Amino acid sequence: MTSQSRTFECVEPDAESYAEYSSRFGEYNKEASGWDVRTFSLVLRDGARISAGGRGHVYLGALEVRGLWVDDDLRGTGIGSDLLKGIEQEARTRGATKAMLYTYSWQAETFYRSHGYEEFSRFDFPDGHHRIDMQKSL
Repeated sequence: MTSQSRTFECVEPDAESYAEYSSRFGEYNKEASGWDVRTFSLVLRDGARISAGGRGHVYLGALEVRGLWVDDDLRGTGIGSDLLKGIEQEARTRGATKAMLYTYSWQAETFYRSHGYEEFSRFDFPDGHHRIDMQKSL
């Protein structure tokens, strides 16, 4: 096998390019494994503005929690806990029996541990910090 000379184009911003080729991931994964990602968001509004929200991706019987956010002035009021529980409950109705997420060492590791998530991987990144992958049974 010989290597051909190829020129790859660096595209920035890349949202449109990524959308074009990443749609093929979903098609391939669904055909190969039955993988069918369904996403949803739960949000709390203060008027027209979203003050708390989180996104769930449900696929292959699992929930992936993404982008949980609570405005600073609402932290410590229980909204984050209610939001996470709501995302987990919605995922259960969609067939999820386990959950996963990642957080960084300066973010919410203690919060997720208090909700039953356990670490299954720790990546030293960025310098002086960690990305922490966590999971739990629903």
